[in-house]
Amino acid sequence: MQETLAILRNLCITKLKLKMSPDDITEDTQIFGDDGLGLDSIDILELIVGIKKEFGVDISDRKVAEQVFISIGSVIQYIESNR
Repeated sequence: MQETLAILRNLCITKLKLKMSPDDITEDTQIFGDDGLGLDSIDILELIVGIKKEFGVDISDRKVAEQVFISIGSVIQYIESNR
């Protein structure tokens, strides 16, 4: 799980060009909103592509994506259970 978190942190920072330290991203970090990463729908599409490339996990269903992209922890859980 820690390895998945490290890779996901790197994906968020490099692919989405977030101006934050990897240590600022924890399992509790929210995906949307000012208190979280503040991502938008375009960012999520970029993240989906990165997750597929890095982990081989596809998130193509919109309803599934709405449940997965709540927090970093929920993304990790989805990746871990669908590898």
